[in-house]
Amino acid sequence: MTTDTATIGPDQRAFEADVSSVPFLAGMYRGDWTINSIDWPTMIITIRAAEREGAPGAYTLRVDLTNYPIQAPTATPWDLTAEMPLGAVNRPKGEIVGMVFRIDWENGLALYAPYDRVALVGHPGWVGDHPRYVWNGTQDIAWWARRIWDLLNDEDDYVGI
Repeated sequence: MTTDTATIGPDQRAFEADVSSVPFLAGMYRGDWTINSIDWPTMIITIRAAEREGAPGAYTLRVDLTNYPIQAPTATPWDLTAEMPLGAVNRPKGEIVGMVFRIDWENGLALYAPYDRVALVGHPGWVGDHPRYVWNGTQDIAWWARRIWDLLNDEDDYVGI
C-alpha cells in the first residue's frame, strides 16, 4: 500500500499491517469484502450481502479510521455512485440490521453498534451489555468487517432493502 512507512503514523501503519493479515485477505479472497479505495484515514469498503429479492448483493461503507486501532472505526453507509451517504430506502433492513444501519440516529452517518466509535462513545453501557461486540482496541479491521458481513448475511434477520 504505502512505500515509505517512516512517513506514516502508527494508526496507518497498524491498519496496513491488518489489511495484509491472513484473516483480512481470506475475507477478500472469499469475496466477503473488497477495498474500493483508501485516502488515509478514510477507507471505502464494499461488503457482500446475502441474496434478497430486489436488494443489492453488497453494501458500501465509508469508514473513518482515525486513531486506529486504539479507537474503533466509524462508518457511514455509502452510495458509491453519488458519493454521498446511502439514503434510507436503500439501507439494509431487518430487526437488528435495520437498527445498526438506521438513519434516524446521528443523521445516519455512523453505525448504531458497539464496534462503531461514534455509537460507542454515546453508549458507555454497551461495554457491559455487549462485551463480545465492543471495540476495545485489540481487534483488527478483519474482525470489524466480519461483524458487518455477519449482519448482512444473517438468514433470520437480514431481509434486503
